[in-house]
Amino acid sequence: MSFYSSLDTLCQSVLGLNKNIQSVSAINKMGRLVVDTTRPKFAHKVVERTSEHLLMQCVLQISMGRDFDEEYGPINYHISERANLTLLSFPLDDNVILVTANKNVSPISLAKKIVGTISDHRRQVSLVL
Repeated sequence: MSFYSSLDTLCQSVLGLNKNIQSVSAINKMGRLVVDTTRPKFAHKVVERTSEHLLMQCVLQISMGRDFDEEYGPINYHISERANLTLLSFPLDDNVILVTANKNVSPISLAKKIVGTISDHRRQVSLVL
């Protein structure tokens, strides 16, 4: 399984966790979109959601937070609740997984499920290697 197909599989798995998830994306450390998985009814919002500034902000939040890993431990996730949308970002090696969900979701509960899915993904990938 290639690196990108592995990320795509992870994004599909996360998308399947909750019907309130609009999209799941993988962003590389340079803030570039690597994989984007969007529910068809939200596809019209992709341009707005994936602006370069938004992607870079997500990467920087995780990256800058790593400066404090030794003191406080690694970041599990970052939540940003906005008026119309909840954004959740998760570190995955040199990448960030960005999840957008509508306001009908419990962000902490969803974040914990996603952390579990990412952990399962890491275990599966390490078994293949």
